[in-house]
Amino acid sequence: MKNLKNLENVEILTKNAQKSISGGIPLCVILCGGAGGVISNTPGKGDICQTGTTICCYCR
Repeated sequence: MKNLKNLENVEILTKNAQKSISGGIPLCVILCGGAGGVISNTPGKGDICQTGTTICCYCR
């Protein structure tokens, strides 16, 4: 648990806030297309999921 000591500045982002993050994640660019997106922090939930896994992205 000592690795979690820096979590005091963590912020839970809404779906719309996650979509506004610029840059995107390469996997989400593949899944979402050119607009990209961000990886969901809830396994199995998002706009689109990678087949056979619980990795999902929220697309922009």
